[in-house]
Amino acid sequence: MSEKEKQRFKTLAEKDKKRYDNDMKNYSGPTGKPSKKKKKDPNAPKRALSAFFWFCNDERSVVKSTQPDASVGEVAKELGKRWGVIKPELKKKYEALATKDKARYEKEMIAYKKKSAPTKGSSSKKQPQPQEASEESEEDEDEEEDDE
Repeated sequence: MSEKEKQRFKTLAEKDKKRYDNDMKNYSGPTGKPSKKKKKDPNAPKRALSAFFWFCNDERSVVKSTQPDASVGEVAKELGKRWGVIKPELKKKYEALATKDKARYEKEMIAYKKKSAPTKGSSSKKQPQPQEASEESEEDEDEEEDDE
């Protein structure tokens, strides 16, 4: 690239830098608050465990007894290796536990949603008070008497 071509790009870069600096003087950053993570309802049912987690719950104590100085990560790696070579018959046992736990979770979730849904719906809708209606009818009667 010749010096003339380089000079052209240098002047363009200088102009763009001035424009950028000007824009940054007026920039104030994001105005909104950072979004907060939605808090988990403590009354919500616990999620169902997968077959692998059922297996881990059973095997973790065995792995820890054979490797007492293993870290949490090393125990997890060993459990993963054991899950990979487990016999299909034994794997079906844990899959059955997972299926049963999933059914439990779905049942509890339906009950939880039914329980929490009416409270949300009733608070958002305003229903007319019977006392207000009777007061309005008394006011209407008073106005009729005034007209006579």
